[in-house]
Parts: sequence; C-alpha cells; structure tokens
Amino acid sequence: MTDGKLLDAGEACLRKILDSASGFQLDSSMSGAQVGAQGVDAVWRLRSDSDEACLLIEAKTNIWPRDVAPVSARLKAAAAALDADGCVLVAPRVTERTRDLLQRAGVDYIDLRGQVRVVIPGRLLIVAQGAQQAPGAYSPDRNDRIVNPFRGKASRIVRALLAEPQRWWGVTELAECVGVSAGLSVKTLKTLERNIYVRRDQDRRVTLADGEALLRQWAAVVDSAFRNAGRFVSRLPDPDEVTRRLSSRLESLGVRYAVSRLAAARFIEPYAPARVVDIYVDRDPGDLAEPLGLLPVDRGETVRLVRPGDEGVFQFCGEYDTVTVVSPVQLFIDLSNGRGRDPDVAERLFENSLRETLVGRGEP
Repeated sequence: MTDGKLLDAGEACLRKILDSASGFQLDSSMSGAQVGAQGVDAVWRLRSDSDEACLLIEAKTNIWPRDVAPVSARLKAAAAALDADGCVLVAPRVTERTRDLLQRAGVDYIDLRGQVRVVIPGRLLIVAQGAQQAPGAYSPDRNDRIVNPFRGKASRIVRALLAEPQRWWGVTELAECVGVSAGLSVKTLKTLERNIYVRRDQDRRVTLADGEALLRQWAAVVDSAFRNAGRFVSRLPDPDEVTRRLSSRLESLGVRYAVSRLAAARFIEPYAPARVVDIYVDRDPGDLAEPLGLLPVDRGETVRLVRPGDEGVFQFCGEYDTVTVVSPVQLFIDLSNGRGRDPDVAERLFENSLRETLVGRGEP
C-alpha cells in the first residue's frame, strides 16, 4: 500500500469515528509540502462549533518498535515548529509494543485494523479498538518469527535478564548461565532488541531497557502452568504446614521442586494463607502422590503439582525457611495468571519487590 493510499484510508477511518461522536469533524487535509512541514506527510485540520485543531500525520507501510524514536522525534519537532496540536502515525498494522512506545512518546496512531488513539488533552479523546488477538497469544512481527521469547528454552533468556536487571550480559555468557545454545541466545536477544526490551553497549553486551514492559508482556501471553496440574488432598489442615512438609519430603526424595503462587508469596510478604499449595516438580505428579501421602482428587484440592514444560522455572529460585520458592519474576507471572486474589497479590509483589530493580543501568 502506497503512502497516499494509507493516508486516504486513515482519513476515512478517522472521519467514520468522528461522525459517530459529538464535536469535531475532519475539515480539511493537505500535504505536508503544501504547508511547508518538512518530514510530514499530511496536515489534518479538525473543527467543531467552537474549536479547531491541527494534526501532523505520517504514513508508514511498516512501523516497528525500533522505528518509534526517530519517527516521534521528527514529528514532535515539526509540531513544535508549526504549533500543531498533535501528531498521528497511520499504518496498516501497529503492534501492541509499538503502540505502547508511541503513546509514551506522545504520538497517536491509526492502525487500519481498527486500533485508533487520537488525543488532544482537554479537547478530544478518541480510543478505538478493532480486531483483537486471542488472550495469551503472542504475535511476532515478520522479522522475529524465528523465536518466541516467552516459550520453551527461549524464556530462560528473558527470565535471566529480569532476574538480574542491573547486569550487562555477553551473549555466550547468558547462554551458558541458563543452559541454552549460543544460537538460541542470539535469536532471542534479536527479538527482544527489535522490540526495545533490551539495549547493547559498545562491546555488544546486553542489558534490560524496559524491564517492566517485558515482564508484563510475558505475563500477558502465557497460560497458567497450573491449569493442567495434578490435583491432590493432604491430610494436614494447615497450608503452611503442608508446604513445609511437602518441601522436606520432596527434598528427601531427590525431586527438584519450587513452590509458587500464594503458598510461595507467604514467604516474601505476610499475605493471608493460601487455600491451595502450588508446586512445580521435575517428575510426573501422579508418581509422587503415594510417596508424598497425597490423595488424588478431581476437585476440592489442597495441593497442585505440575511438571513444567521447561526446567527454566527452577532457575533463580530462592530458599526461605528451608523451602525452595520460585524466583520473584516467575512468581509474578504465575500469580498474574491465577484467579481470585492472585492478580492483586502479583501487583503488591511487583510494587514491593520488583519495581525498583527493573531498570537497566546506564552505560558502563
């Protein structure tokens, strides 16, 4: 699609939205050259009965996170020079990550699939949502289909970056730390770098650039590992005692394990007791029922055991009162995908234990 056709489609999209709302209408459209706006594709003027506004428009057939900084800088400079009220980017597709970065930069967007944001503070607010991907889906751009950073062994790279957010990593060093190939490390980091989640120094070492966004994106696109867990009942009534007893028994059996969700959160913050004890194990949960003294059930469980799809969940664990607990990063992800009060506890965990650390340090 040419820039001209993009502008026509974006103009039609905005007119349709404005026609269904009260107030402004798109009054005129001119090319940037007509008004002397260098680097701007078009100027749209909106008018209401008592107000008018000027928007600078740029059309891009492709826009990825790495493009946001130069595009927004150019548009904001032109807006300042022309005293425009706002900047809008028009594209066939704007990814969720790109939309987030544009919004942070103060640039609005019209995605021809229906995702629209046009805001003039105190005067106009348009936020429209078109086609949505299914919850939990990860939609990579055409350049990063080689790897999904939130699945399988690739997720170990993400976990390590979030677990040690102040650290600068070499590619091979990072791969060796989490037990993946250097090739997978390179591919995963390329995907993260394209989406501005990480940055590099002059020696090509890598560190976090936007840790909070990376963590929240991971939590948003994965399903709960405990959805298909083995369900059991313990004879002990106290969940905290169940956690300690099971941890001790798993240790003696030589089973690699890590407690998660509310049962784990109890060791980090004084949350209310968990109704169910959730534990990752490196064995088939069914084989552990008898050695652990647990009774399998279909519902009403007090213990859930799950064998993770990747052993990365056992990395960066902590030990609290002889109990092995998943890393705060994994705990946030598991709680975010839980039910009831789990998501609220996830946010408290983030505010109290994660927020201050999830900022990459400056250049060394």
